Amino acid sequence: MKKIFLTLCIFSLWAYNAYSQKALKSFPFSINGTLKENYEEYKAGTPIQLCSFLKFAKDDNTGEFSIGIVINNTQIAVPYSQLGILNLELNDNDSFWEYKALQNDLYTRLIYKGYQYDLRQDLKEESTDYIRKMGKERLLYEDPYIEDYVNSIFTSVIYQKFNDKRDETLKVYILKSPTPDSYMQPDGSLIVTTGLLSVLDSEEELTAIIASEVAHHVLDHAVINVNKQISRERAAIFWGSVAAGVLQAGEEYLMDKNQYYVPGTATVAVALVSAAIVDKMSQRMGMTYSSSQEKIADRCAMEFLSMKKMDPSALPSALSKIKKYFIDHKDYYALSKYGTYAEFDKRINRLGEYHEFSSHSYQKAISGVNTFNAIIQIDGKHYANAAALVQKNVDQKVATDGDLVILAKANMGMYNTEEKNQESLALIQQAKSMTGVPNLNTDKQEILALLRLKKQAKAASALQEYIDHLTGFQDQTRNTDDATWASNEITWAKELLQRVNIM
Repeated sequence: MKKIFLTLCIFSLWAYNAYSQKALKSFPFSINGTLKENYEEYKAGTPIQLCSFLKFAKDDNTGEFSIGIVINNTQIAVPYSQLGILNLELNDNDSFWEYKALQNDLYTRLIYKGYQYDLRQDLKEESTDYIRKMGKERLLYEDPYIEDYVNSIFTSVIYQKFNDKRDETLKVYILKSPTPDSYMQPDGSLIVTTGLLSVLDSEEELTAIIASEVAHHVLDHAVINVNKQISRERAAIFWGSVAAGVLQAGEEYLMDKNQYYVPGTATVAVALVSAAIVDKMSQRMGMTYSSSQEKIADRCAMEFLSMKKMDPSALPSALSKIKKYFIDHKDYYALSKYGTYAEFDKRINRLGEYHEFSSHSYQKAISGVNTFNAIIQIDGKHYANAAALVQKNVDQKVATDGDLVILAKANMGMYNTEEKNQESLALIQQAKSMTGVPNLNTDKQEILALLRLKKQAKAASALQEYIDHLTGFQDQTRNTDDATWASNEITWAKELLQRVNIM
């Protein structure tokens, strides 16, 4: 191929040359590397720098895509089809993701389709509106430590700058939902569910899942997939139908319907609405990916892990745990988003052999999320699911007094044998010994366990203690709903105490 000497100033003059050629679009790079093989008179191993991607054309429909490289202080154009002759040093996030975009035809598509700024602005505004409404409806998990922990992993994956001119701010949010899921909105917002954090067992696995989502975002898969006729009217209809019931299923409703309700705990209603929103948003904003897009994103994620000196098998390990969750919970609808069982298996098998990851530091950090998800499962009377989540904390030796009470409640929800009832009471008493601060939920569960074991005298004593703690709580709270709840509980406890004394 004839060499074409290029400089940045020459790029700007091509529009005026004798052949009416012009550089329609160009994208700058600055990635060092070497030649993998001989190219023209240059030998394999010769140092190079990738400096640009561009298209030369006589009109908008014909021409050749080229990559600009610098060899021995000389810039030359190499056909884009020969990108594989370069061995580039992808040793930082920015160069890695820029190269993946180049390798997977993002810049080619942008040259043909343009940036579609109007579409991107619509998606950005709608994404921002979704996040705002999720916060307003209390669907976002807010714990400064967990938020910072997840964000620290997110920032280790994302790029700081990108050369495709997208107007975005990369950020991460945690959604209250026990179902393991994640998706990256077109505006750069990564959503991960509390369920995903609980299903995984290591930072490597979470890094792998995040890298796969970032790959979808970098390669513009959502914009490629999305319906270009998004309207604000449709967005209003969406929120009216999906999220309108959240407030009606709030704390006031739960105080009337849920005998185990404690102010401030997670609710099954929130989990159901969150799951519905994840599903609807994924479809609406182009985040239901094709098998081809999943394959590309998975490959990018594994290559990213390798670049970071992490074990690439963390990705299939994470995916296998997500699949296991869906099967164990018989959540066939959620699993269908990933295709048939065979397709999910094919995706995992394609990634190669793997071992399961586990990290005590990760489990310790996420232990509070496991507890949160267990409360959601208890509220929904999914006792085995709640017990399994808490058992992870017990096994990792990071269980709190609240975890032990949840485990006792789950046992009592599933069994009514002398052995299990004694085990539940022992868990409750262990929980009480772990803290000197009264816990209303612990008090109530102890009462129920004692009554099951027909220990009326001890149950009466526990009821009086519960009434005293409730009275103190009622005197201190400034929240009307909490005060109402405490009043109802005092009435329940006093009536039960009378019946116990009669027995």
